Amino acid sequence: MRLIDGTPQEIAEFLRLTTPEDDADTGAPAEAELDAPVSGLGGDLDWAQIKDLVRGRARSAEIANRVLDFLQRAVALGNVEIGPGESERTRDGRTDYIMVRDAGVRRFGAVAYVKATNGGLTLRLTREDVEDLDEPRISFRQVRPGHQYVVNCPLRDDQSVQAALRLVEVALRKVRQ
Repeated sequence: MRLIDGTPQEIAEFLRLTTPEDDADTGAPAEAELDAPVSGLGGDLDWAQIKDLVRGRARSAEIANRVLDFLQRAVALGNVEIGPGESERTRDGRTDYIMVRDAGVRRFGAVAYVKATNGGLTLRLTREDVEDLDEPRISFRQVRPGHQYVVNCPLRDDQSVQAALRLVEVALRKVRQ
């Protein structure tokens, strides 16, 4: 029997994020260094372990570096923690995605899930939350009404990382209200 800990929305998102997707990026991760100090790591992992996790799952060095850059910059937003979920389906017991969470007292679950394998990013935002933003890099998931994780912003290039960080700020404001 497999146990998954989280809210119904987090569990649904976990199941969606762990479903294989087609992605044109291939190759093995390289050893690019992103070694600035990172505080805000959730759970029992340090930054070196997060880097190893991302590099070990990313389909290319470019994806790994982009995901790590995003994570490092997300934590730098302040009062944010990152960490992988747990899985019984992997040898190391970790999921293929990293959660970005508000580190405050009120815990709403993740404000974003980033897939280390392909740089996919899903945020705890609805269409209404982003209707005033003119951002061509976002797309919307087709989910049931009331679902909180509707906005995607894949980390395909530096501009999408910038857009994703702005969206994380919007999601953080939403859960901190």
